[in-house]
Amino acid sequence: MASITLLSKTKKDPINLYVRFNYSDNGKTIDLFEKSNILVKNKWWSNKKQAFNAVSEPFPKEKLREQINGLKDFILNEFNEAYGNGETIDRIWLKAVISKYNNRPKDSNENYTVYFVPFVEKFIKESEGRINLSTGKKISTKTIQKYNTTLERLKEFEEKHTTRLRHRDIGLDFHKNFVSYLSIDCNYGNTTIEKYIGQIKTFCREAEVSKYDINPEFKSPKFSFRRQKPLDPYLSVEEIEKIYNLEIEDDRLDNIRDLFIIGLWSGLRVSDFKQLKRMNIVNDTIIVSSTKKTHAPAKIPIHSHVRDILKKRNGALPKIDIGEKSWENLFNKKIKEICQMAKIDQVILGDKRDPNTNRNVRGLYPKYELVSSHICRRSFCSNHYGKLPNQAIMAVTTHASEKQLLDYVKIGNDQYIEMIRDYWEQEENKNSKMKVVS
Repeated sequence: MASITLLSKTKKDPINLYVRFNYSDNGKTIDLFEKSNILVKNKWWSNKKQAFNAVSEPFPKEKLREQINGLKDFILNEFNEAYGNGETIDRIWLKAVISKYNNRPKDSNENYTVYFVPFVEKFIKESEGRINLSTGKKISTKTIQKYNTTLERLKEFEEKHTTRLRHRDIGLDFHKNFVSYLSIDCNYGNTTIEKYIGQIKTFCREAEVSKYDINPEFKSPKFSFRRQKPLDPYLSVEEIEKIYNLEIEDDRLDNIRDLFIIGLWSGLRVSDFKQLKRMNIVNDTIIVSSTKKTHAPAKIPIHSHVRDILKKRNGALPKIDIGEKSWENLFNKKIKEICQMAKIDQVILGDKRDPNTNRNVRGLYPKYELVSSHICRRSFCSNHYGKLPNQAIMAVTTHASEKQLLDYVKIGNDQYIEMIRDYWEQEENKNSKMKVVS
């Protein structure tokens, strides 16, 4: 279907051999010429034999032969892919392919300019000392770990498909195959797949900034993965009141309940409120100089429940004496128990982790079974949404945008309808008072 010859078109040394590339398309022969950028002397090369002549003077025959054969193979491989994708095969295309061949990596130190995995390795290594411009802090160890996990999946994918991914391969076909690999071969859930695709897009943006030949398809809306919207519960004010009023005799469980209440009325992430100390409270306000995840400072007015807990403990915050690694597991386990004691057992639709598959299973469960530390932040946002300006809530939660805030708001449609009804009633009452005055 396609053939390649190299031609000398001048008698003046040194000559730049021309590539003649022709192929048939729907019965029509397309003939293309472009310089190969392979320089030889005229007497070395035979157009007729398509081989080097036997000459007395020494010249790098084997090296040039390897270069020519490599170029031919490269053009044919590129042609097969481009033709199959319906790309335009013309002189501009041929020139670009030859240029790509001549600029391809010659040793492992240059691979990152063309190949995706070496680039990711380089990016991760440089990230260890890099500053996050939005926070002014070093890239966290946790983020580096996530990068490395994605790198391992990429290497496994290459091994399975016996391929080496170039920057320009990271397009929609790769996306489809990689998602399939993560879902079928790795048995990952939708949330995990969404995170991996997000990491891949981060790497692609960095490659684009470096002006490497990245496939623009990574910017397509189709180059994404949307997990099923989670059914995350929150605790209403009435349910929090029930937890607060529980009589708990066990000291450890009582400490956990009080910490739970502080989390529900502070909007802090568990990583922050579990580290609160007496000195973090100044003038009836919780002061967090730097939140663990975003490094943003936070000031939180003290709710009456929290004030009572501090009074009960002579100004000290509740404490759980347990190792860092076990803390959150214990907290998650015990707050389920506490919610069950408070009879927060309404059967609702939700996602519960199956320990055998380590994936969420959607179904009907008692609400207390779906409770985890994340419910604290969701409950704070949901209970104040619509009652306070969004900016006021964000000042406490340190969300950078309203979009981030709304991800934590779990109010249902019925509650939105009631909010509209309440608003109308307030407006009608205002109008009635105005009529009476007039």
